[in-house]
Parts: sequence; structure tokens; C-alpha cells
Amino acid sequence: MDFKKSKALTFGMELELQLVDENTGQLSPCSAELWRELEVLPEHERFSLEATLSTMEVTSSIHEDADALEAETRENVLTLKKIARRQGADLRGGGTHILQFWNEREFTETDRAAELQAKYGFLPKRFSTYGMHVHIGVPGKEEAIQLANVLQSLCPLFIALSAASPFQQGVDTGFCSARPLEPLVYPYGGPMPRTTSWAEFETIAQEIFDSGLAKSLKDIYWDVRPKPEFGTVEVRVFDTPLSVRKAVALASFTRACSALALNGQLGYAPIAIPYNTERVSRFMACRDGMDARLFNPAVCEWMPARQWLAMLVERIEAHPTCDADMRKIRSLHQQVENEQDSDTMRETWGNILNASPSMANWAPGPLEYAVNSREHCARLLA
Repeated sequence: MDFKKSKALTFGMELELQLVDENTGQLSPCSAELWRELEVLPEHERFSLEATLSTMEVTSSIHEDADALEAETRENVLTLKKIARRQGADLRGGGTHILQFWNEREFTETDRAAELQAKYGFLPKRFSTYGMHVHIGVPGKEEAIQLANVLQSLCPLFIALSAASPFQQGVDTGFCSARPLEPLVYPYGGPMPRTTSWAEFETIAQEIFDSGLAKSLKDIYWDVRPKPEFGTVEVRVFDTPLSVRKAVALASFTRACSALALNGQLGYAPIAIPYNTERVSRFMACRDGMDARLFNPAVCEWMPARQWLAMLVERIEAHPTCDADMRKIRSLHQQVENEQDSDTMRETWGNILNASPSMANWAPGPLEYAVNSREHCARLLA
């Protein structure tokens, strides 16, 4: 498996955004119409269709500091927003939409969507959620394995930090982040297996390819995975945040942790971790977000998520990647002390219910409003 070398610690991100009807707030299957306008733009490579029609992905180019990443992402989101508005649609953040019924989703007319449907039936519709992916550049295969192992161990904290999917199928799930539970139903979804070398990783990947369900790493829905064609390691567990600002801050935090890992300043204790401990920690992050107690594999202890974050930020402060990134990380640290995107989404829905007494006995079904009100939508560009 060839691996394209990249400059260490360059980074970029992908944002999967909700497309909604501007008047009702419900998901709108309009990505094909938007794509017809996007594909003629000089920057069309920054946008891509997803498996179902109520999603559009915005992809950054490669960057070396957070300010440049934010400026480009903001500009691309604004471009998409303007085109969507001309079609009577708008954009929303968040990992799920409250009225996201899988059987109402429509497949995009692409070869990729058809392939997924043939392999997995209804699952791609069910997995039509909204995530953020962060790519970190690495110079070679062995560095990719070293970094992927460490980033996988951090995934419970990543999930807690980005938790923005409290709703599924018209109800409050009781979880802060329900979206990362979805890939667990796939045969090759969830945590990436820990490996000691690229050769061992290739053996595992080939065993998966031999099953016929996957023909490349793109078909494997691990939380973290190497991307040999890009020369990166990709972190996939983040919910799409409610603002570009927070998205960039999460990407900056991921890069800073990657710098510690590649420099040997962050790892995990070289002892056997109790069976399923990290999976349980992942579950707790989904359920409780930043209020969770998580397992920190670097010290093999359960601790509050905010304590784990504070320990990492302190270490990053001593070894910052660059000033722009550090500003974003400090802002993220301050924000999550008291605020979670999942709380904002619940509060927004509560406000809608309070403003519409007739909805007090609402049950899943057709509805004129969804959780992400127009006011909430504005947060996407905050």
C-alpha cells in the first residue's frame, strides 16, 4: 500500500453540513441543485456531494496555521450559503437534525452512493449524519501508525469536545453525541485496532478487503484511519460543530496533540488496558459529553473530561505549534468549561416549544419547524 509523504503537521478539515429548507427548517434534498452551480466555480474542489441529498461537504486545502484555515473555510461556507439561499435553502451545523428520519433520506445519484446502497442497504441512509474530519500530515508510514494509535486513544475526549447530536428520529436521545454510535453497526466501524507497525496494519486492512465489503480504506469507518493517498491520518469522530470558529479550534487542538505524539511527548501507558475500557469511555463521552468521566490511557486513570483536557492544554502550552493555533485552543478550552453545542441545540428546541404551545404534545411526524431555528443557523458562521 503506497503512502504519499506529507509535510509533518500540515492540516485540513472537512465539514459535512445540513441542507435545510429556509422556511421550515426541515432537511432539504437539494444538494444536486446546489452542485450544478458549485461545479462550475474555480474552487469547486472545495465542495463535494455525499451519499444522501440533504448534505454538502466543504473541504479545506492544506494549511500550516489556524488563521488561514479559518479564513478559507469561512469563505467557502459563505459561498455555499449564498448559493443555497438562491435555491430557498440554508445551512446548519450540528451532528444530527431532530427530524432526521432515515427512511425519508434520498440517495444522491452518484456511483459511490449506488455502491454503498448495494453493499449496506438502508445503513447509509441511517448513517446520513453530519461529521467533521480532521487530516494531519505525516512524513511516512510508521509515523502514521504512531500518530493514529495516539489519536485513537484520544477519541473519547474528541467526541466529548464536539458533542452536537442530542436528537435522533424526532426525540431527545438523552445523549450529548448520538452520531458516533452510528458507525458501530457497520462490520468495520468504531475504534481503529491498535497496531505496532505499518506491516501489521496492512495485514489487517487486507483481511478486510478480502471480505469483499471494502476495497479501500475509504470503505472502513474507523474513528481514526491513515489516508495513504493524502499522506495523512484522519480523525473522523467529531460532530459538525455549530460554528466555523469551533471547528477550526478542534482542528487546531487535534494538530497540537499530534505534534506532542510525533515528538514522543504524548502516548499511552505500555501496560495492558482492561478489556473494553476504551469502548466504555467512548460510550460515556457520547452519553455525557464534557460532563463525562473518561479513561485517560496516557496515565491509565478514569478522570473528568475537563481535567483530561486541562492536562493536555497545559502540555500544549509548553510546546505550542504556532501562535494562531494556541489562541484557538485557549478559546476552545474556555468555551467548553461552561457550554456544549448539545446544550445549545436542546435550549433552541425548548425555546421553539415554549413559543409554540400547540407543539407541547408534538410527536414524530411532519413539522413546520426543526430544532435548528434561523437564529441557531446564524451560529454556523459565528
